[in-house]
Amino acid sequence: MSLNSGAASVVSTLNETPRTLDARTRELLAESALLTEQWCEQCTRKPKGGMEEWAKDNRPGNADDCAWYHGTWQYLRLLDMVAVPDWHREFYHEALGKILRRKPNANVLISACADYGMLAMLHEAMGLTGATPKIVIYDICKTPLLSCQWYAKRHGIAIETKCDNIITNPIPEAPFDLIVTDEFFTVLKAEYKPLITNKWKQLLKPGGSAVTVAMLGSETTPELRRSYAERARQLLEASNGNFLSGQNEQQTEAVIDRFVTFAELHTRHMVTSENEVHSLLSSFDDVTVRRITTPGECVNPTDSFQIVATLAERK
Repeated sequence: MSLNSGAASVVSTLNETPRTLDARTRELLAESALLTEQWCEQCTRKPKGGMEEWAKDNRPGNADDCAWYHGTWQYLRLLDMVAVPDWHREFYHEALGKILRRKPNANVLISACADYGMLAMLHEAMGLTGATPKIVIYDICKTPLLSCQWYAKRHGIAIETKCDNIITNPIPEAPFDLIVTDEFFTVLKAEYKPLITNKWKQLLKPGGSAVTVAMLGSETTPELRRSYAERARQLLEASNGNFLSGQNEQQTEAVIDRFVTFAELHTRHMVTSENEVHSLLSSFDDVTVRRITTPGECVNPTDSFQIVATLAERK
């Protein structure tokens, strides 16, 4: 695939949204990108569930494991092109900080993750509050759990990780004071969304909260997929010096090929309205939903909902 493109197009692409990566985040991503490719070799083949489910159902033979997804995620994060907790740093600091100040030894569940990003955001909130929560991380795939273990070891954080289906299987570490996850709603097909909110309610203590975000949108069309891959290629070409230093042209081409595959297979099941969010969380006693504009993935920028759903304390 050619790396040539028009300078005006590149400038336009780069100026679409402000970049959100700080130097420390970029350093961690650059180091973990190559490691994640290795971790994908331990991927658990999943008959159902996970971000790969749509691809397995609609592109048979192209998504047998998570390599196209998790193995490309860090490269796209370096271009700020996938939805991550960093896009909502102020919200997470506020929401998690409020809970951790009240319950510094909280029992916390990270309810699925693409990589260590949600753990890193929780770690930031821990630093701001001085809290030392007990953390368990569940995901249906081993790759993001290995990523979390890598981050936790680097930063001296005690965590437990479990590779299991959160929706269908028991969670013996419950009940939790806090459940946190980033964009899990948009990973799940419509029929799964109410199942996870019901499960969160079952797993929370009285007074416990679920904290998350969800992008607003519609179907991922073929045109959106093509434009996403092209934008990723342009950004990589324009910022290669700050992307992965020392990459030769062949390695760069391989990463671009990854972007094309990712764009073809990656499918969000967006929430369609604020009413849908409230309906999904109607069994909670207090729900706050804030709509903001953030960077986006295929649609850039996009609107997202920042959500805190809380159960009442027992009297």
